[in-house]
Amino acid sequence: MKCFQCGAQLPDSTRFCGQCGVKVSDPNAATVVVEEESETLLARMRRVFDGEYDVERELGRGGMAVVYRATENALGRLIALKVLRADVGMSTSAAERFKREAQMVASLDHSNIIPVYRVGQLGGVFYIAMKFIEGRSLDQMLDAQGALSIPVALTVLRESARGLAFAHERGIVHRDVKAANILIDSDGRVVVSDFGVALRASDVTLTQAGTLIGTPAYMSPEQCSGRRAGPQSDQYSLAVVGFQMLAGTTPFPSETLAGIIQHHFFTPPPDLRIARSDIPAALLDLITQALSKDASSRFRSTNDMLAAIERIPLSDADRRASQRALRGLARGRAAPRIATGALPVLPDMPTLVGMPLPRRVRRVAQAMGYAAALVVLAAAGWVVNRPPVSVSAPPIVPTPAPMAAAPPAATRRAQESVLLARPVASETGKLRLLTSPPSAEILVDGRRVGVGSVFDLRVPAGARRVRVQAGGYQAWDTTIVVRSGDTHSLGRITLRAPGE
Repeated sequence: MKCFQCGAQLPDSTRFCGQCGVKVSDPNAATVVVEEESETLLARMRRVFDGEYDVERELGRGGMAVVYRATENALGRLIALKVLRADVGMSTSAAERFKREAQMVASLDHSNIIPVYRVGQLGGVFYIAMKFIEGRSLDQMLDAQGALSIPVALTVLRESARGLAFAHERGIVHRDVKAANILIDSDGRVVVSDFGVALRASDVTLTQAGTLIGTPAYMSPEQCSGRRAGPQSDQYSLAVVGFQMLAGTTPFPSETLAGIIQHHFFTPPPDLRIARSDIPAALLDLITQALSKDASSRFRSTNDMLAAIERIPLSDADRRASQRALRGLARGRAAPRIATGALPVLPDMPTLVGMPLPRRVRRVAQAMGYAAALVVLAAAGWVVNRPPVSVSAPPIVPTPAPMAAAPPAATRRAQESVLLARPVASETGKLRLLTSPPSAEILVDGRRVGVGSVFDLRVPAGARRVRVQAGGYQAWDTTIVVRSGDTHSLGRITLRAPGE
């Protein structure tokens, strides 16, 4: 069957799409795209673009658009024709995002970014005419080939980073870097494509805070929490691609969307040396740094990341061999397989089976948009058992009244003043936690420190009162003992509605 959202081919037993994360196993939902729908849409596109473009066949589809192979009649050249999907075409915001994408990509003139020829609207259909890449996407190669050689992986990383660094210098963040969006043409050239969710650093009008943008397997922790993504988010996603090229799998596989997000937040990436013994130390260090959970621990800029990649030794002979290999793979030829060791299975978060989704959560999810709804729906079915303390966390000592009401406003202000007036302790620890619902406030010693999540928040060592609260839910209130230098992971704190 196919995913109804992005069109990816999926095994019949799949519960969540590995490309876009949408749930596809609901027998009561229209989750399968039948071939007649694609043929009907293709016939419509041929009528709309008759005289301008000769539309041949569908190449692929995503959350916003469908891409066709076509010929531009005036110049007789092959193009990739990207058109806004009919089911989102009536949305003003979707159309604006689509037009903005076209304007941004058209402004990016770089050999490692797919060129745009024309942008327009015809017969009520928004479209982008782009260069047609004779070749294959990196994910198609990895599906057929498995892990790639070190020179090939280095070449792909280097050329992808060049395109991303060029975009970042112009204030554009891709936000959906993944193997499917890295194309290899028949000459072995690497091209970054699909800036469909790209965002200018100055553009704040189209993305609401708290919504998820990207592909789950490649999303950075800040994307998972719905925060604004910067260049370091693309660095993280490119490092996931690098990991996948070396190990033959992404670092955080899971059968559930909630499991993938949980790993991005809390699970250290597996040691690549288990899968490969031939990885240069400099390459291993680079991927490890770019996969840091804290964005500030990654590279200061993508140009710095590119410089680090280019410092990794790659002889002229290896460079030529990698280009030959990429040309062969892009043309569908097989290469010698790379043997890899099996990475350890990552434990998924504990589950409570059959827990119903509260109506209140459904309303919040609809208000936050489709992407945020994925997290809420997944979290409702995959709730962490209490107590949510990881192995490294200290014992949690509950207060005498764990569900007590919030203190009066005057008391809260006094507590916050004390916390702010207290000198910063020289000894601190770090605190990590997620909340469900994602709109819940997080307070430490009465001071608001975040909404939805905090990640590696530095707090003074000693006894700290942690409170999670949201309107219409029972508050969660406890005291933890913060140890100097330790990271205390409280996992996901799930608030319950009264009576649950």
